[in-house]
Amino acid sequence: MQTFQIHVPEAELTELRLRLGDVRWLPEVPDSGWLYGIDLAFTQDLADYWANDFDWRAIESLLNGFPQFKTSLTAWNEEILGIHFIHRRSPRPDARPLMIQHGWPSTIYDFHKIIDQLAEPADPNAPAFHVIAPSLPGYGWSDIPTKMGYGPAVIADIWVELMARLGYDEFLYHGGDWGAAVGAQFALRHPERIPRIHLTMAALPPGGSAAAPETDEERHFFAEEQAAYIRDDAAHRGIHGTKFQTMAFHLEDSPVSLMAWIVDKWWILADIMREDEKPRGGDLYRRFSKHELLATVAIYWFTRTQSSAMRIYHEATRPPADVEAEIGGQARLREGQRIEVPTGFVKLQRGTPMPPRSWCERAFNVVHWTEFPEGGHFPAMEVPDLLLDDLRGFFS
Repeated sequence: MQTFQIHVPEAELTELRLRLGDVRWLPEVPDSGWLYGIDLAFTQDLADYWANDFDWRAIESLLNGFPQFKTSLTAWNEEILGIHFIHRRSPRPDARPLMIQHGWPSTIYDFHKIIDQLAEPADPNAPAFHVIAPSLPGYGWSDIPTKMGYGPAVIADIWVELMARLGYDEFLYHGGDWGAAVGAQFALRHPERIPRIHLTMAALPPGGSAAAPETDEERHFFAEEQAAYIRDDAAHRGIHGTKFQTMAFHLEDSPVSLMAWIVDKWWILADIMREDEKPRGGDLYRRFSKHELLATVAIYWFTRTQSSAMRIYHEATRPPADVEAEIGGQARLREGQRIEVPTGFVKLQRGTPMPPRSWCERAFNVVHWTEFPEGGHFPAMEVPDLLLDDLRGFFS
């Protein structure tokens, strides 16, 4: 277990500015806005800010203000990975361990607004937590796996080893995006270790015939909401889940390409639109500053992890045939099976669509269901106070 501090060499900052100053811009269809993807004028302005005004050292200082560590963990395939994580212990004697996790296009930076408040709440009657926020394998400052098969079930097993090494035999869990998928695997594979899980996505479908829609609400969801999301806004899922490496070459080589690919997903998934602007309007700066958007992009750029971060889509949907047997257990629910760990769900205003509660209850023991009045796919960044209140209420 080694303490860890982030430091990007000055030469890499210089190289980034040079690349940002030498861009071949696209031709534009006048007045097309965000219809075809990220808006050209928006992209040019944000790239200019990245080159001339963005302060990476401030991001380093912010993240280095949290206790960070790296430790080597052994995966099911005997590969040893260096795993990076924040471990913010609470001074409260009644504090309980809580792992928090997101996915792509996020990083540990997503949680910078809530970590200290979870560990040391201003209200002495509020629950306190020892907060563990790891970087997924191939994300941020965690090592990039050199072997295949690192889907959510495999990562859940690795995190159990991490928590045991930290001395936590039991721990609470909050997850969104791929973090929700990992949380579901915790509850499926290690229910004795997880007293409660809190999720912002239904990342594990019911088993067998129970996965089929049964009510009018469920049929409407899959035929309309889910279908529209896949048709209009989920291009990244198809690319990341298939031949992602072909696209990764230009994302790893061009900072503007990387910025455009990531920021476009924030525009799609964040709650940034007024009613009169739907479905194709919105303003990202209602929720995020340029500094916040670029902090996430810069982490992917400097750690060179965009290509490895994309891999989890492939590993989760097209795992090698022998992985499930090798990890010694299932990664999906069987007919008639349900996760019995008490589960809390948050339905967000925007983001990856959440199925109706009735459908989720066939897969999870749902004991808590909250519908946020605002906020999208990145609640720790967009509506941190709402997320804090819900976490405290569910885990108290």
